[in-house]
Amino acid sequence: MKLLTKETRWNGGETVVALGMFDGVHEGHAQLIRRANHLAALYDLSSVVLTYDAHPLSVLAPEKAPRALSTRAEKVAQIARLRADALVLRPFTAAYAALEPEAFVRQLTDTLHPRHIVIGFNYSFGARGRGTPQLLRELGEKYGFETHIVDAVRVAGDTVSSTRVRAALEAGDVALCTALLGRYYTVSGEIMHGKQLGRTLGFPTANLDWPGMKALPPRGVYAAYAWIEGERYGAALNIGRHPTAPEGAPTLEAHLLDCHQELYGKHMRLELVAFLRGEQKFDSLDALKAQITRDAQNARARLAQEGAHGAE
Repeated sequence: MKLLTKETRWNGGETVVALGMFDGVHEGHAQLIRRANHLAALYDLSSVVLTYDAHPLSVLAPEKAPRALSTRAEKVAQIARLRADALVLRPFTAAYAALEPEAFVRQLTDTLHPRHIVIGFNYSFGARGRGTPQLLRELGEKYGFETHIVDAVRVAGDTVSSTRVRAALEAGDVALCTALLGRYYTVSGEIMHGKQLGRTLGFPTANLDWPGMKALPPRGVYAAYAWIEGERYGAALNIGRHPTAPEGAPTLEAHLLDCHQELYGKHMRLELVAFLRGEQKFDSLDALKAQITRDAQNARARLAQEGAHGAE
């Protein structure tokens, strides 16, 4: 997949363009990209996803910006897995937001040469979001493209949306979050040195720094998969800080169940599989050590169950 930061850098032929914020790249977003890929294959065109490197509210009203479901790198990887030919991950600026709807479309057609544009049922564009799906259809007749509007995708009786994914995650409903995304929720970064508490207790951990504006589930322990250099490991993941030994900033600490190599400085992608327990304070480090042993056992059992289910 080609990665571009400006539409003007596209130098290919005619395209099918999927438009959206793609916050989290959930099942609704995936459906847009699959439709674009299908049309591109049908008409021998290139499929291009056009989105932004940050949530528009982070520019227009930072105090209202939601926590991100994907970092820039995660969004690129998630869209790449859906096999689009190209991704335009453009900066979102106040000047861009001020474009009138027709000016937005004119710029898009001048640079990406779309014959087809794919949008969601609730897509808006242009200054103050005045552009609607119906207006895009009308402008398509003027500028020579056909507009395809993808209906809402429903999971567990309701429409899939980034807001719903975020609510499920923040409520600790990992199973619903997975269903809405069509994949596990991920957190990634470089493995860093932590408090060394796990190593002291006999359970060394691979630690990620607290990820700023990234949305996270409630603090506690989770069964997870950890991907490092193409290898997948089961993990018992602690999100937060150990109240029993609370010094230092909160982190994401993954005790890898079957990995004993040196990991500092390597990139790790964590996939949340299941909630195991909430954050607890223990009377002693011995009590904490006993609980970590149980956490590792419970994580192993839950991941074995997940593997058996996936093999069905």
